[in-house]
Amino acid sequence: MITNTRLDGILGPVTLSLMGMSIGIGLSRLADGFEAARAAARDAKAAVPEPMLAIVFGSIHFDHARVHEGILAEIDAAVVIGGSSYAEVSNAGVTKNSVVILLVSFDGASVRFVDAALTENAERTGEALARGLCDELPAGSQNGATFPIGIFIGSFGDGRENEVLSALRSLKPGMPIFGGLSGADYDLGMSHPDFWKSYQYMGGGVGKAGIRLAVIDLPIDAYRVGFGFEHGWDPVGPEVEFTKTESEQVFEVDGVPIFDYYRQFLGEQESRDFYELMIQRYGFAMQVGGENGRSVLKLPVKCDFDKKAITLFPAEDFAGKKVRLIQSSRQGLLAGARKAAESAMKALDGRTPHLVFMVSCCTRCAILHSRVDLEVEAAREVFGPDVPIFGYYSGGEIFPFLSQVEDIIDASKELSGSHYHTTTVGFLALAADTPSRAVVVPERLNGATDNPDEFARLKRLLAESEDILDSSERFLSNMSRKSYRDGEKLLEQNEQLALKNEHNEKLQGVVHRYTPHDIWSQLGENVAKGVYELADADGVFTFMFLDVKGFTAYSEKHTAAEVVAAINRIFKPATDMIYQCGGDVDKYIGDCIFAAFPNAAAGVKAACGIMKLFETLEGDNPFSIRIGVNSGRAVRANVGSDARREYTYIGDAVNLTQRLEANCTPGKLLLSEGVHDECGASFASAQRKEITVKGKSEPIAVYECTL
Repeated sequence: MITNTRLDGILGPVTLSLMGMSIGIGLSRLADGFEAARAAARDAKAAVPEPMLAIVFGSIHFDHARVHEGILAEIDAAVVIGGSSYAEVSNAGVTKNSVVILLVSFDGASVRFVDAALTENAERTGEALARGLCDELPAGSQNGATFPIGIFIGSFGDGRENEVLSALRSLKPGMPIFGGLSGADYDLGMSHPDFWKSYQYMGGGVGKAGIRLAVIDLPIDAYRVGFGFEHGWDPVGPEVEFTKTESEQVFEVDGVPIFDYYRQFLGEQESRDFYELMIQRYGFAMQVGGENGRSVLKLPVKCDFDKKAITLFPAEDFAGKKVRLIQSSRQGLLAGARKAAESAMKALDGRTPHLVFMVSCCTRCAILHSRVDLEVEAAREVFGPDVPIFGYYSGGEIFPFLSQVEDIIDASKELSGSHYHTTTVGFLALAADTPSRAVVVPERLNGATDNPDEFARLKRLLAESEDILDSSERFLSNMSRKSYRDGEKLLEQNEQLALKNEHNEKLQGVVHRYTPHDIWSQLGENVAKGVYELADADGVFTFMFLDVKGFTAYSEKHTAAEVVAAINRIFKPATDMIYQCGGDVDKYIGDCIFAAFPNAAAGVKAACGIMKLFETLEGDNPFSIRIGVNSGRAVRANVGSDARREYTYIGDAVNLTQRLEANCTPGKLLLSEGVHDECGASFASAQRKEITVKGKSEPIAVYECTL
């Protein structure tokens, strides 16, 4: 049977045949809370005269004592649950300044109710709810022939509803919970005291700080339930860290004061009202459940301009938490609603739902504005246009992360259970398997007006304005996402650059050890000037050749590792001494060191120091050393090819130094006559000799010295 009657601007009721239960949804927009509640209840009672469950939401702008009186004038107080709302949801769409009521009776089911006062100790509040449930709830998906579903309506508290739910779950496991917090007048702004004021229908009374829980024990073979929730917000920044916090209050983000952090996106606005309004479009997302988990939104709910802190809900200790800035957009919110509905629908395993309970956040309603009906339409496109839908826009949402009952109650799953959310939308879709009685739902508003032409004109202007706003928002959202992607790309490039710089620094350190230090220094100066080679030069230098005697025989009788260790026990202290005296090792040639110094005094000082160090070497030392030192003019030039080159010393002075080392008695120094004349006083004895060397037609005078 289908009947249509007109009731305060709404077409209804419509009566249809359904399966397994009777459903009545009533809606009234009468100005008086008592009359509106009573009218909505009467409409719903057309299908459900004696309901087992009555869920009621009334606009925050009503006198809720009057609303409650109107409800109780028609319905038994024991089955009533609900409260104030920011906006109301039914098959008529989204309405404000209205009362909407859902009456249900179930075949083969029972409903239990429990109330608890909201205290400062969230855990104790949850324990009180658990104690109020007289019957034990099942540990799994079955308790004989039924399974429980909890409907939760609570007041806007301190943001620790997750602790309430955790305590309840620990004492009464095996129950998915769906619902939310009653709504307040969020248009007033976060700093207004009434921003936090909401009302709950606690059976026989109206509360301001309470929770009412209805537990529906459904026959397991007759009903199927699916859940879905999403947010649809988009990340617009890289991962950041809350670096200064006090519990749920955040003072700094990545070391930046949080108000300054937000002003990067909002600009320097003097109006606190503007600031409070806009930051609710920029929350934070925190990952839970690992890489394959879900993102949980943390929404700003309070600005303390004196303490320079912002409070985020759901509350927890945010110290050191990693988060991402997220931004809302209409397109994203509607996509989120559609995805949530699809998740709930999928959990029904192909069944068509016979009732959908929707809870969405007041912030979403404010952002969607005159197009808020599109969120309900997105859901109806998934569930079907004729499915009864009921709900409200809340001050916070209570949903499971998962969609199927068996997963939600499986404590071994990381995301099991139900949780408190903000700025999300969720659906509870209920399908019955056996035929039953009837349903009454309100139809859409017909838009009746005394001046239809003017109404159509204003509606068209509003639509045009909203189109412009949508286009601007999409542009800004796309620009934000592009900036975010560009920022992510830049961050990745910076990270790669940092790794390359680290690699280059290590490489430079390695090359520095394998390159004469003077060459390294000159190359660095030249490259800084844009010059990528060293110029040939000549000058007067002092050279030293040091040779280790006995090393060839030692190498024939020892392993490679032993040979390297032995030579380095000499070369390391010798090299250190050369650099301490202002010299530079030009190269290592087998068991020989070739070094250069700026003057004879530096070269002789290094040679003497090496001789003294050699005498102090510990253990059985099978080696001896001999050193030749000479000064003279030489050319320092690039030798080799473009593929491989060295910048080294060339000239007779270099050759003669090597000849001196070759003619030196092991354990002594052999100095050229010029070096001796300048520095001979440094030695205990110096024997003058004349030697014949290759490349010289006449013998040359040299001095063999001991310390």
